[in-house]
Amino acid sequence: MPHGVHDLDALAGELWALGVVGLEELPHGLRAAFTEEIDAQRVRDMLAPTAPIEIFGDHHGLDGARDILKVERGGSFAVHPPWLDPPSDSQPIVIDPGHAFGSGSHASTRLALALIETEIVEGNQVLDIGCGTGVLAIAAALLGASAVAVDIDPAAVEATVANAARNGVDDRIRATLGSLDGTDQAVDLVMINVTIDIHEAIAPDLSHSPSRLLVAGLLGPDQLTRCADAYKASVLRIETDDGWMAAVLTRS
Repeated sequence: MPHGVHDLDALAGELWALGVVGLEELPHGLRAAFTEEIDAQRVRDMLAPTAPIEIFGDHHGLDGARDILKVERGGSFAVHPPWLDPPSDSQPIVIDPGHAFGSGSHASTRLALALIETEIVEGNQVLDIGCGTGVLAIAAALLGASAVAVDIDPAAVEATVANAARNGVDDRIRATLGSLDGTDQAVDLVMINVTIDIHEAIAPDLSHSPSRLLVAGLLGPDQLTRCADAYKASVLRIETDDGWMAAVLTRS
């Protein structure tokens, strides 16, 4: 059975179980990297004919996608790989995905960037949960915020540290391995770009988070409503793109 947008999380779980070393979510599927070409071919034969996956193998991992990545705009930000130049009228964010999720190609990331531009003021303290390659934390830092960036994937933490340095904001970002580390400290904004099931799973652990949350990774109004209900918050601001939604939530 073909995999659709709603079960990409389950598909990602299958890929991790099959030995994937890096995953990136695309607008309509996943990009997966394997260390060995023989492993990539095995999974390609097993899943790729019916699932929306781009599979790469060899020591280059996700770098095999160099010819696919492009400059992505989110608000005034332009997320680009090191080998491409950003537009002159943008605030560039250079991202080398390595073996972590997040080249800026997914609509949810672009929407979150547009909202960050409206929400961050210099001196803010922010928390980026599920930081991937660090795109959102870096954007906040470029606007003058200090960020704690957390992810359960060691490759994501490594990528965030490297990309923070590439963008000259490594002194403003602390990347750590974990899921909700840093939520006890005073922060002005929590940024969470994950699927709806993960939003609902972690919401109870964020009951003491600040009044503002930037949420992304939501497909349609129904998921936005579920997300707001999970965090016990109301919707303050919304951005949409091709059915995907991101929002700023506020608690009274």
